Amino acid sequence: MAHDARALALSVLEKVGRGKFAAPTLDLALERNPLERQERGLATDLVYGTLRRLRWLDASLAPLLRRPERLPPWLRWLLRTGGYEALFTPRPRHAVVHAWVETAKKRSGRLAGLANAVLRRVELVEAPEPVRLGVPDFLWEEWRAHFAPLDWVEALNEPAPLWLTLYPGGRELLEAQGIAYTTGPIPNSVRVEGHALREIEAFVRGRAQPQNPASLFAAQLLDPPAAARVLDLAGGAGLKAAWLAARGAVVTSVDANARRQEEGRKSLRRLGLEVTFLHHDLTEPLGLRAPYVLLDAPCLGTGTLRGHPELRMRLRPEDLPASAARQRRLLENAALAVEEGGVLVYAVCSLTQAEGEEQIARFVETHPEFTAERFEAPLPVWSTGHGAYVRPTEGLDGFYYARLRRADG
Repeated sequence: MAHDARALALSVLEKVGRGKFAAPTLDLALERNPLERQERGLATDLVYGTLRRLRWLDASLAPLLRRPERLPPWLRWLLRTGGYEALFTPRPRHAVVHAWVETAKKRSGRLAGLANAVLRRVELVEAPEPVRLGVPDFLWEEWRAHFAPLDWVEALNEPAPLWLTLYPGGRELLEAQGIAYTTGPIPNSVRVEGHALREIEAFVRGRAQPQNPASLFAAQLLDPPAAARVLDLAGGAGLKAAWLAARGAVVTSVDANARRQEEGRKSLRRLGLEVTFLHHDLTEPLGLRAPYVLLDAPCLGTGTLRGHPELRMRLRPEDLPASAARQRRLLENAALAVEEGGVLVYAVCSLTQAEGEEQIARFVETHPEFTAERFEAPLPVWSTGHGAYVRPTEGLDGFYYARLRRADG
């Protein structure tokens, strides 16, 4: 078990290197290792900061390491994390080096000398923009072609804020607890600083739910009236379904991931809301129809690099066409589920043409019974021919949305 912030961060990053997701792995480690608030903050900064700056750190460490891929994985992560702390935080270099050498000694006294030598000498090297900003090259080229100027990319290296969607009584609970908040860009969304989620009474008592405003807006864009039947496709843990149910909709949330759905059931119980969860692989037709259908399709998640920085080291060029092909199948099956005269909202938390605008352009061309409807978004967006992309600044995730109306009869 890790007993200090640096050892804990190193342990988490080793697991991320083996394929785990950063956020739940860090949450579990902090739950099992009670640390003081300041140490918790340090561990969080080390994990997320290292992953966000990983490309530049590796480039900067490379001149000092003959064959970095031959190093034990724990030592490579220690050098990266120590390099991050030395180069990207205001902590004194000598104190940082000493702390990481002591951490290395607990793993291998023989290799602690290498850690000491490298961390004393490492400096940031000149590097191309995608390396400095921690973006895969193929994604950088995509963004440069379609989302220039790229002055917004640096914002993806800022810490992700805690956004809460408030349910009735949530605002009053925040104020009663003395928790300051900033009103978000869309109704019932607020931003909280300096508080752990589990300390917030509004969350514990089911009056608030963590959710990025860009994600919440996908549900708001569907805008069903009270008592309307709604299908929430690829609904995961049902966070959008919860908001729709709170508005009075009768919601069935469909997903192939039973574990995520069980998380959703727990959240819905805490929120005191009713949603029907249906386990189904949406690459096959659903066999249900409704007047309101939301498809938040699985995607590469390139709009969420701020909160999921581990994606930066996993994305590959060949992932994009594979993801788009899967989305096409899901979109076809979602279309079958829309009743005549009904509405289909397509959303992805990704900033690529193949998963967003190109997807919908192809769909409306081959489905003349659907028409893309114009809409206003209270978020900073790049408008497109059929929908809009959210500009991921000010703590927002990047998203694409399209609102499609099916013709009557």
